[in-house]
Amino acid sequence: MPFSADETLRSLKDFQRRTVEYVFHRMFLAETPTRRFLVADEVGLGKTMVARGVIAKTIEHLKNSKARADFVYICSNAAIAHQNVARLNVLGQKDFSLASRLTLLPLHVKNLAKNRINFVSFTPGTAFDLKSQGGWLPERILIFRMLRGSGLNSDGLANLLHANASPRGWANALARQTEAYDLDIAERYIQNLQADEAFFKRLRRLALKFKNYREDIPRQDSEERYDVIGEMRQRLALICLKALIPRLVIVDEFQRFRHLLQDEDPASKLAHALFNHNKARVLLLSATPYKMLSLDHEKDDDHYPDFLRTLEFLFGSKQTIEEVKNELDRFRRDLLDLSLTASTLQVEPARDVLQRRLQQVMCRTERVASTALLDSMTCEPSVPAPIEVDDLAQAFLIDGASLRADARDSIEYWKSTPYALNLMKGYELRRNVDGLTRTRRAELVAFLQRNRRSLLTKTLFKKFAAVAPANARMRALMRDTTGRGLWRVLWLPPSLPAWEPAGPFKGLGTQTKSLVFSAWNVVPDAIASLCSYEAERLAFSDSKVARDSGRNYETVVPRPLRFRQETDGSPTGMTMLLLMHPSPALASIVDPVELSLKSADLPSQQWVLDEVEVRFHKALRPYLAMHQTTGSRPDERWYWAAVALLDGASSPRIEQWLQTWRGVEDPEDRESKHSVHVAMFIRAVSDASSLKLGAPPADLARVLARLALASPAVCALRSLKRSCTTAKWDDPALLNASSSIGVAFQSLLNVRESVTILRDTSTRPYWELVLQHGLDGNLGSLLDEQVHVLVESLGVTGAPDEQRVIKVAAEISNSLSIRAVPLSIDEFKLEPNRGQMKIEPFKVRCQFALRFGDLKDEKGETRAEVVRSAFNSPFRPFVLASTSVGQEGLDFHVWCHAIVHWNLPSNPVDMEQREGRVHRYKGHAVRKNVASAFGRVGLSAHWKRGQDPWKIMFKLAKQERGTDLKTFWLFETEGGARIERRVPLLPLSRDEIHLQRLKRGLALYRLVFGQPRQEELLTHLGDLDEEQRQAAVAKWRIDLTPPVLDIAPD
Repeated sequence: MPFSADETLRSLKDFQRRTVEYVFHRMFLAETPTRRFLVADEVGLGKTMVARGVIAKTIEHLKNSKARADFVYICSNAAIAHQNVARLNVLGQKDFSLASRLTLLPLHVKNLAKNRINFVSFTPGTAFDLKSQGGWLPERILIFRMLRGSGLNSDGLANLLHANASPRGWANALARQTEAYDLDIAERYIQNLQADEAFFKRLRRLALKFKNYREDIPRQDSEERYDVIGEMRQRLALICLKALIPRLVIVDEFQRFRHLLQDEDPASKLAHALFNHNKARVLLLSATPYKMLSLDHEKDDDHYPDFLRTLEFLFGSKQTIEEVKNELDRFRRDLLDLSLTASTLQVEPARDVLQRRLQQVMCRTERVASTALLDSMTCEPSVPAPIEVDDLAQAFLIDGASLRADARDSIEYWKSTPYALNLMKGYELRRNVDGLTRTRRAELVAFLQRNRRSLLTKTLFKKFAAVAPANARMRALMRDTTGRGLWRVLWLPPSLPAWEPAGPFKGLGTQTKSLVFSAWNVVPDAIASLCSYEAERLAFSDSKVARDSGRNYETVVPRPLRFRQETDGSPTGMTMLLLMHPSPALASIVDPVELSLKSADLPSQQWVLDEVEVRFHKALRPYLAMHQTTGSRPDERWYWAAVALLDGASSPRIEQWLQTWRGVEDPEDRESKHSVHVAMFIRAVSDASSLKLGAPPADLARVLARLALASPAVCALRSLKRSCTTAKWDDPALLNASSSIGVAFQSLLNVRESVTILRDTSTRPYWELVLQHGLDGNLGSLLDEQVHVLVESLGVTGAPDEQRVIKVAAEISNSLSIRAVPLSIDEFKLEPNRGQMKIEPFKVRCQFALRFGDLKDEKGETRAEVVRSAFNSPFRPFVLASTSVGQEGLDFHVWCHAIVHWNLPSNPVDMEQREGRVHRYKGHAVRKNVASAFGRVGLSAHWKRGQDPWKIMFKLAKQERGTDLKTFWLFETEGGARIERRVPLLPLSRDEIHLQRLKRGLALYRLVFGQPRQEELLTHLGDLDEEQRQAAVAKWRIDLTPPVLDIAPD
């Protein structure tokens, strides 16, 4: 059956579909089509979804063609690729290939020629960049494997391609690369080498020369080796390109590699070989494909030539560029001549000519015009950052150390981070300290000794002593995070709780995560280490763990959720199993949304528990009568046996599924007896009478009510089933997915930080404390919300039920898997009598706050994707700190609507880019507002048991607001949540003037778009008041919103 794009197009929002239709028309259907088109939608508006729609339309357009068509997706880094590939794969093919390098394409695209439609993805930084002649070891391994049968000496070829790898490293890499490679590409590669007789002869000679492995290779031989390897890699890259038949090349976050436009170096030539393929259309995606605004101090990266280079690439005509320059000049003259009181007719004709010209090759959708106050739903809460005594002590320390070490920028160090000497690595100050002469070193040691109270020491941390923030910005961040009680909880409260949040969650309803951007590399480490330590210190001070083990940062906290046996072989702690067992009986007996709506107002936790307890009293009655109880002492085995009885009676497939679950063991606990516990549970399901149960505990129904409402696995089962309403409660795929989430929660609940928080001052069993935290924090509502978001963000809305729940569960489990990441702090061990010092690092655990990037956890490596996954979940970390580099295109919005500008960017567009990281589809602020507007009132009238409440609420929101942009991106309510721009301004700082300048620039930069000497124009327009500025932008800005097709320019 021919492919239809209809289903894909239906999944798009109205403005996205409008863009898709216009882009496709311009590229394929217009009388004078363009081969290249730019979608420059504002940050966070779903350019990837637009690309998905264009892919679908293109496949549909080619449905009558039997020729092969390759769709190539190029993005700036692997994190973006992993995030977006599932969204682009409209056919659901499993072999959407992710190749980090073009030369590794043969490994990732098997049988390329056998598929009519192929999807290929790689990153240009390594795909086109062949500057390093030796390249990457896996590349050379692949070349060796493909050339083994080409007539070259095999040993010599291997030794030649070793390059800088050791024999063991080569052997290990060869053993690891087990993937089959594309035989057609390999054959063409060999033919290419052999066709060049001179080069192949040279290669054969070198293979013989390197027949025997040598440690010491003459310089001339080494240079020739790398020269030949570089040539082999270049030829392979070209062969891989020629193996592709690109019909659509999608270049995502294009601004990251604008240099490829130049066609001047080997990397650019490779890229242009792809772009210029005779059948290829090129779709560029970027909110900032060229520098949108240049201020006077940014002469090295000017907007105007960058803009013209991008246009030349898109139009492919120098003559057209000259015409555009003339049109820009006319528009500029009219703006400069404009009197504030004059008619806008002077400006509009020039603006319209330029606008129509640009719309031939680009379009852009923006949020600003869709918000009531033209502010893109952004607010700027006050963030006081007064300077205190500890801060001044740090200023004195860093200034004195910089003076004695001949280092600059001491004020910037001090403004950006406390304890700079302890935390910074690779900065001039630290390098100079390490290189001081003996005399200068003694002077510095004496100075540090006099100011040692301003330095961090391992002893401070070991004793869990209070560490002063010692920095105005750090103090402000702690005040807004740990200071508001976030250290007490393991997750954020849901946007739509089913009952009143209680315990540590009470009063946290307005909280969101914080994304911090800094210009200084030391700042993310400072934030991660100091905020995490403060959160853990507060929890430890308030915990039973401290009283049991003493105040010691290095105390090992036992993992409480462990499956063990008594000496007689019987399992201990069977109730723990219920936190990980997705009981169909417990999940189906109650729907928290239904209970919540039953009450006139948001009910209390006590009221809900009372209601559910009544249901369990009724459900248990026949089983209590059936099983003759012996003895008067309560038998606590009833807590788990009752669940087994209820499951066995209501779920025909539960015993069969439990047999498969029995084989699942905890990878973090080799001594786990999980299988023994499951076997006992199965015994209760199949023959509970053999247990000879005693008298049931008086609170049995109450405990089952708590389990039904707060067991992680039970809540997961209920939430996942909302996404596939036709599945049965005991569907094996549902149970597998839910139990995997339950097991992931076991890992979370066993880590030191969780145990410290939950133990507080209570002596109750740990599993009961877990349930209480789940009840206080509305865990079921939380997972409802997260599952709803993930179904769309993972691109599994239309996937089969089994595939959908497996992927959603895997993502939730992934976000729960992150562990404390140790960061290193340097301690200065001073010996003032000798004028010497030693620098000894010590580790600080980070979980509450993390640095974004690839980090080493206690068991190895935590990838940046895992960190992002955890931040995009309601669980920790609650603070993520990063430099601005490389974050374009990444989502951080799911549970965060607060951006902290630790250091202000130099350019208003950079500020908009930062804030766009959290201003995206169905973001945290939007969900809060939708829940506030349509939660109880809307659901009472439209929701049915088992449905996803968020689907209903967003449907009602769309009916009220009309457009998708105003529903899913900009749902504003009076007094509701907004994107928070937090700027901790120091008193009397120049940053205050700079911030006002940035905000004026944000309002006006769209008006000076495409112009040379933009700041001159901004200054000219700067005399307008706020109301006039808004009017000017609304009337005179170049509007690149995609027009409807009947007025599309041609």
